[in-house]
Amino acid sequence: MKTVEEIKTITEGIIGDSELFVVEIKVLKNNIIEIFIDSPKGINIDTCSRISRQIEACLDREDEDFELTVSSAGIGYPFKVAGQYQKNIGNKVVVKTVDTLRAEGILKAYDGEKIILECEEKRPVEGKKKKETVKVEKTILLSDIKEIKDIVEIK
Repeated sequence: MKTVEEIKTITEGIIGDSELFVVEIKVLKNNIIEIFIDSPKGINIDTCSRISRQIEACLDREDEDFELTVSSAGIGYPFKVAGQYQKNIGNKVVVKTVDTLRAEGILKAYDGEKIILECEEKRPVEGKKKKETVKVEKTILLSDIKEIKDIVEIK
């Protein structure tokens, strides 16, 4: 059975200098290999098929049988790598932190250590009884993030 590192090396060799990037690779029981890729512009099925055929050509079915799936780490897939954060700057995301904070907002920045999230919060305003919704920027360390996903709003 191939290891995740061996599959990653093969996949990155095929992707090369293109805009594509590996998000996650899983090698499951019974030699089931799942590869999730993405790019700043998104991925279509033709790209996944092409990459799958190229990876399969590098693996030896005669040596051991396997099942290979190459797919997009699409909408709602948790962010795992820098490319996903960069791709989603300016987009709406939901963040869950290790201390159970849940926040939705616009991903404004990412620097490899933290993100800046623009959220709406209700805050008291001097001289008014009702709270008003205001935009605030929250800085969240990546080490504090349990999960972050993009949100698609259908209007």
